[in-house]
Amino acid sequence: MKKSICLASALILLVCAVFTGCSSSDSASLAPADALAKCYDSMQAATSFHFSMVHSSSGTPISKSILMTNLDGDIVSPDKLLATITGTYSDMTVEVSLITVGEDTYMTNMLSGKWELAPTSFKVLKVFDPSSGIASIIKGLTNVTDMGDEKVNKTKCYHLKGEVMSEDLAPLTGTTATGVPIATEVWISKKSFQVVQVQLTGKITDTEVDGITRTLTFSDYNKNIDITLPELD
Repeated sequence: MKKSICLASALILLVCAVFTGCSSSDSASLAPADALAKCYDSMQAATSFHFSMVHSSSGTPISKSILMTNLDGDIVSPDKLLATITGTYSDMTVEVSLITVGEDTYMTNMLSGKWELAPTSFKVLKVFDPSSGIASIIKGLTNVTDMGDEKVNKTKCYHLKGEVMSEDLAPLTGTTATGVPIATEVWISKKSFQVVQVQLTGKITDTEVDGITRTLTFSDYNKNIDITLPELD
């Protein structure tokens, strides 16, 4: 009887050890600074990913005439972008497609839907360049607080909260206010250390409305995505 009890106990301990070992990489916790450092390296190494950005109110001016409210697309590092922009033009809702390859950017005409060379004021790509956009936000995060683990789209994440200075977010808006701390929340995959979600709350530019929040989500890292410039009519 004692041998049976000992054997059962040993089996239970073995099962616990196996399950603990299998989940250790996902359940282990790092200090915020270490998680951010690993995240920065992971974003620098990313070759491609899918992204989206939505605004809680108003939007981001991406030209003199278009206010972007939503952005959804794909990035291929270092210099390719395929995206759909939803926004307003003279109080009308518009949707345009955008392709960037290297220094060339093309967009669809809001009226005809045909591809044409985009104005130089379009700088959408910069914020999503892993070497200078999101990675810079991760690197510039200060006054960091660990908000505990949290799942985003079924991915277990570090949830960190801090501040990024408004001028560090210039790639997102083109121009910024100076010296304004922007409340920033970051969700980082505990398994891959890739950014899953970023939330920025506050006026990055002087013309934005109070309390504006941008939510950026990222997925499908390092997949094979083909982005080529369109053929013009």
